[in-house]
Amino acid sequence: MIVIYGTHFYGEVDSHGGQRQLTRFFHIYYVPLVPVGTTWVTQDLESGHSGHAVQMSGRSVLAGYARVWGPVAAVGAMVTGSAGGLVAAAALVALSAWTWTWRSVRSARERRRSDFHLHAFGTRCDPLKMEPALASVLQADVAERWAQVADGSTPEDVARLGAANPAQAVLAYASLRLAARLAPGEHARNARDASERVLDAMKDINDLALEGGPYRSTAQPQLPEEVGVTNNSR
Repeated sequence: MIVIYGTHFYGEVDSHGGQRQLTRFFHIYYVPLVPVGTTWVTQDLESGHSGHAVQMSGRSVLAGYARVWGPVAAVGAMVTGSAGGLVAAAALVALSAWTWTWRSVRSARERRRSDFHLHAFGTRCDPLKMEPALASVLQADVAERWAQVADGSTPEDVARLGAANPAQAVLAYASLRLAARLAPGEHARNARDASERVLDAMKDINDLALEGGPYRSTAQPQLPEEVGVTNNSR
């Protein structure tokens, strides 16, 4: 008897602009059993994907389980023929369907956030999801670029008073978002709140296109060596 097992990607969430979040699971016969780690995919390759590691995503893990196990468990509940089984089956199907709504970034605000991340970091991944080592590398790069556009302001000034130009807004947001990931306690909470104010203040800017958009003046950093991924996903 041949037993098919290994690791495979499941639980795609937060897809936008060709990037997304996936969780690698140990599987038997392609049924996800144990989550191994979450990856942010930055590029599709002929052999699979390329990306960088992020913190384990509960949403991606739940989606990985619910999208495969949900329908299977629902069928099992239905065959009991009981009223309770039918209710359980409906709930499982609803949960599975709900997780599919997480597959893509839907709101205009979150798409704008994703675009900010891309122009600031070269990845659409939120720094709050990044491993500390990657966030630290990006923090040094953003600090250097912020100094070029700050014009005497701090990122907190931009959050309070507004940005002089789109490049300043993107880099102020990036500085605050990285501080929210790396700073301790109250400093992290304050930085996160300030980053949200910068994001909301830019809601009237629609031209976030990569080609010719207003952020092309902020050179995108080179990410650290990316992790090659050689699996497809579900």
